[in-house]
Amino acid sequence: MAALAASLLASACAGGGAETGDLEEPVLAASGELRVLGPSAIAAGSNHTCAIFEAGFVKCWGKNDSAQLGLGDTANRGMSTTNDSIPFVNLGTNSSGQPHTAKAIAAGGGHTCAILDDDTVKCWGTGSNSVLGIGVTIFDTIGDSPSEMGNSLPTVNLGTGRTAKAIYANSYRTCVILDNDRAKCWGANIYGSLGQDTTADTYVGDNAADMGDNLPPIELGAGRTVKSLALALEHFTCALLDNDTVKCWGNNSFGGLGLPGGTGPDRSTDLGDQAGEMSGIQPIDFGTGRTVQAIAAGENHVCAVLDNGQVKCWGANEIGELGYDDDNTIRRGDDPNEMGDNLPPVDLGTNLAAKAITANGSRTCVLLTNDGIKCWGLNWYGALGLGDTTARGNDPTGSMGDALPFVDIGTEIVGATPLVPTTIVAGGDHTCIIESTHSQIKCWGSDVYGQLGVGMMAPGPPPARGDEPGEMGSSLPFASTGSQTVHQVAVGYNHVCAHLNGGGVKCWGYNGAGQLGLGDADARGDVNGEMGVSLDESLIGVVESIIAGESFTCALQELPSSSLTGIKCWGSSFGGKLGNGATSNQGDSVAEMSSLDFINLGTNRTVKSASAGNSHVCAVLDDDTLKCWGSNSSGQLGLDDTTNRGVSSSDMGNLLSTVYLGASRTARAVATGANHTCVLLDNNTVKCWGENGSGQLGRDDTIDQGDQANEMQNLQAVYLGANRTAKAISAGAEHSCALLDDDTVKCWGHNGYGQLGLESSSNRGDAAGEMAVLPAVSLGSGRTAKAVSAGRNHTCALLDDNTIKCWGRNHRGQLGLGNSATSGDSAGEMGDSLPTVDLGFGRRAKAVVTSTNGHSTCALLDTSHIKCWGESVGGNLGGPGCTGGTQHCGDAAGEMGDALPIINLGRSYLY
Repeated sequence: MAALAASLLASACAGGGAETGDLEEPVLAASGELRVLGPSAIAAGSNHTCAIFEAGFVKCWGKNDSAQLGLGDTANRGMSTTNDSIPFVNLGTNSSGQPHTAKAIAAGGGHTCAILDDDTVKCWGTGSNSVLGIGVTIFDTIGDSPSEMGNSLPTVNLGTGRTAKAIYANSYRTCVILDNDRAKCWGANIYGSLGQDTTADTYVGDNAADMGDNLPPIELGAGRTVKSLALALEHFTCALLDNDTVKCWGNNSFGGLGLPGGTGPDRSTDLGDQAGEMSGIQPIDFGTGRTVQAIAAGENHVCAVLDNGQVKCWGANEIGELGYDDDNTIRRGDDPNEMGDNLPPVDLGTNLAAKAITANGSRTCVLLTNDGIKCWGLNWYGALGLGDTTARGNDPTGSMGDALPFVDIGTEIVGATPLVPTTIVAGGDHTCIIESTHSQIKCWGSDVYGQLGVGMMAPGPPPARGDEPGEMGSSLPFASTGSQTVHQVAVGYNHVCAHLNGGGVKCWGYNGAGQLGLGDADARGDVNGEMGVSLDESLIGVVESIIAGESFTCALQELPSSSLTGIKCWGSSFGGKLGNGATSNQGDSVAEMSSLDFINLGTNRTVKSASAGNSHVCAVLDDDTLKCWGSNSSGQLGLDDTTNRGVSSSDMGNLLSTVYLGASRTARAVATGANHTCVLLDNNTVKCWGENGSGQLGRDDTIDQGDQANEMQNLQAVYLGANRTAKAISAGAEHSCALLDDDTVKCWGHNGYGQLGLESSSNRGDAAGEMAVLPAVSLGSGRTAKAVSAGRNHTCALLDDNTIKCWGRNHRGQLGLGNSATSGDSAGEMGDSLPTVDLGFGRRAKAVVTSTNGHSTCALLDTSHIKCWGESVGGNLGGPGCTGGTQHCGDAAGEMGDALPIINLGRSYLY
């Protein structure tokens, strides 16, 4: 049974416990909806549900009257809004400015607790019963204001040097297993349920002095440590110890402590409320030779999975929760000699054993060794998942064993393969599972507050799923856990593409030239119903990265039968930018995408990175040389002429010359503007060529470069300042920017709207002496940049604290400031005066991308989702637009932050 023991999950009342060691990275399909992490990653409270998703971010939905969802308000979520629109919980940031993530989650009646990535604990919601453990009174609520979450939310003081590895919660108390495998509990200390050998302090945790080293670990016997806990609502607690025995303490009115003598008069058999009781508690007798692998507690009862896979339950039996099919008044453990061999195993069915167990209220559920689920006890709202509201386990004529149906959770999205549950948790009147293939959630039972997370009202009244025939199985919807996640985003003129974490690509927005790669010329995202699962992927196969230009798109993709990378492009063929000799649009018919071939860049040449401008593309090759093709009206291809390349297949391959970058110089990265190109060289200097009407080449003149003979050979590097070099570059329509080695940003070229961030509207780099005195952009006190993106007439930077600042033209809200006023063209508009973009409650960014020729901006969030704002054309923002005075997003107050939805990329399981 050792293998069985390794897979067991102990879960307790009202969300039960979560152990950090249970977390596993999900196995991802080629693409899919946001996945839940491993068995510790879901918790069901009385009327709310929480889950830890990919990368460790937390979402909660359902009842929120006590701010238990951690969203800075008290509005319920999940009934009429999908989880796409539910923010992740703001857990604060670490010393590096990165957002804290969670390892484990526990949900109580009106509060929630999480173990963070640094093994500390944070709790939010109601302070009732002192369950938060942070010194707030029983009348306080924490988390109903945004200012109370994030870094403002303190961690629970667990004691000097102590951290947590598992956490448990119900309405009356919170418990943790510490890093040294000992346990601490705080909250209401009724009947000694905190295990402190006293009830002198009714509430522990409402005063900061109660916590830390002043709260001793629970004494469970010399040398004994704790593997898991089970918290019963009616004030008693049980621990599964390191030697696979169980000890319980607290209220024994119902026999829940499993004592050999049962209960006694006047609370005489309660344990933990008098000095010296805890160290003397004897393990519960489960029968000759039997040990325990998992425990779970409901309101007044406890159940254990034994080493042989049998289940035994004891305590109250109000409506069959013990599963013995006897009268509701018959308890177990309240009279002498009812435990040990006298306590029968629950009949689970022929040849069936349990491998996980959960309980809440008067209900018990098990996950069986055949991957089936059985539940018994109270069945309000259909919480047993049997398509009715009839209790099970209390019928003397027989409702258990083979007569107890399995819970039908349905089949895979594609095909008829039954879903396999890996985790089951019981909430107040709802039950949830995580299925194994895609780590998705299904919940059934009460949906009065949206705790099932489906995003639409369940049938009723009362709103519930599983209480009527036909509501379970494949009719039971998955919880709408949110859009699938993204590795990279590319912004074209009026279209956007996402490189999915599963390896695929989805594109949306204007599609007049087939740039979305969907085999037609129809826009996507401009009307409701076109995004999410309705949006098809553009390419089949593993994609390495994606770039977008004006009306065309390119993907770096694995070459056939190789791990090496090539490039293919589709959309408008103007100027030869598709590089395949096409004279008409490609991608506006299905046949064109299926036959789309890789661009020939020369014998055995492959691609490391690429950039797309208006109508030209440049690629850094495997040998760190550079090749460019497409329109060449201003010499942007760097070939000392103005002849387009790629118009004919004979232009390409070995006949396409590499760009001369200087003696022994090679390319690290390339950035393409509207009609100019910049390269970051191996010595960290920058060279630019092509159109120079606004000084975008940084040469202190307006003379185009690369369009005449010998210009590339004589091309000088851009002067970035004394001893300054570049780490990254970006090219806008008519301006260029560099992230320097000291993490500052310098921009030059066109500045009519302040896009250079210099608090003026004068161009820089177009007249003698300007580059030598070019100042860095003021990003604010102590702020530096991690990345920069130059757009058509605006620029954005990702700062060192993972916030975003944008400046320049703003007539479409592309700066994301909730107005349409230009920023950066007048004194006093930059630095600390320039606000950061509001990305939503607690959100930070991984990347920011602007449109080289459009007026929009997209951010890749720390959650690996996308938000886009600015000009709304053809659905490029992933929807019909905002509902303010214009359809554009970000140009009016109230359109950013949580009001701006993430792009819904749905789930698209590929088998």
